[in-house]
Amino acid sequence: MHYPIDGYILTLCLNPVLQKTLVLPHLWEREVNRCREYYFDVSGKGINLSRVLLQLGEKVVHLTHLGGMFKDFFLARCSTEQIPVVSIDSGSEIRFCYTLLNKEKQTTTELVEEAFPVQNNAEELLFAEWEKWLPGAAMVIVSGSKAAGYTDSLYPEITRTAKAAGKTVILDLRGNDLLLSLKYAPDIIKPNYTEFTATFYPGQELTENSYTDAFEETIKAKMQELYREFKVKTVITRGKYTVLSYDGNALQYAVPRECPHPVNTTGCGDAFTAGLAAALLKGAGLAEAVQLGQECGWRNAMTPRPGFLYRE
Repeated sequence: MHYPIDGYILTLCLNPVLQKTLVLPHLWEREVNRCREYYFDVSGKGINLSRVLLQLGEKVVHLTHLGGMFKDFFLARCSTEQIPVVSIDSGSEIRFCYTLLNKEKQTTTELVEEAFPVQNNAEELLFAEWEKWLPGAAMVIVSGSKAAGYTDSLYPEITRTAKAAGKTVILDLRGNDLLLSLKYAPDIIKPNYTEFTATFYPGQELTENSYTDAFEETIKAKMQELYREFKVKTVITRGKYTVLSYDGNALQYAVPRECPHPVNTTGCGDAFTAGLAAALLKGAGLAEAVQLGQECGWRNAMTPRPGFLYRE
């Protein structure tokens, strides 16, 4: 495995996944559903993100935890794909998730296992690796919820040390992990619409399909408030719908490329983040970076496996 010396994007995710994707001609409840097409991939938001970044030609180092009987298998699959992974031993099994692709109705259904708690010293081990790999990074991306066993101060401290080291920081987080990290002024936050509303308006959570024009005004005001208070730029994705972003000067709307027949929507948000980051690293403005993010999300949706880009 080749590990870059410097100039890489350091991705951090503390919820690794082994992902089984089953492609079904139809999905019948209370019946036997036989499957001839299926895929087994290393996954999770950080792996999907890193995989897409590599396909875009970027240098990557992914930091995570691994443990249990599938640890060596996970690392071997990453090595086969040339995904540079640095891991600490979590003392916990890697969770499994399952994607059911119903070809008859063109739907994606996710079955998600909750993560197992990590061992007591996992946070100490993780932060030691973080300090080792942070100096060579050109950009930092922290994504996904963390497994039980880590403290609430971990992601804020990750953000603080990255900003103190002069790194560009993108957070794809939600809830307290995001709220507690904001005071350290990450450069960009990239929640989806449901995550944004659940984080800043608990009890008023709305899905991408229940978006309202009236609530949009509230969201835009919050994006501007976040920039005034923390100098953080916000990008909010809504699946197949318009992306809303604020760069500190203007609110921007980006209509995604039409995708009438998506194959698998799992990992599209991670692919979007990868495209956004790759463009920003090359000096693009936020609006241009969002466009590449949308293209990567579309290309991910056109493949059956998460974190893989469709080649036209």
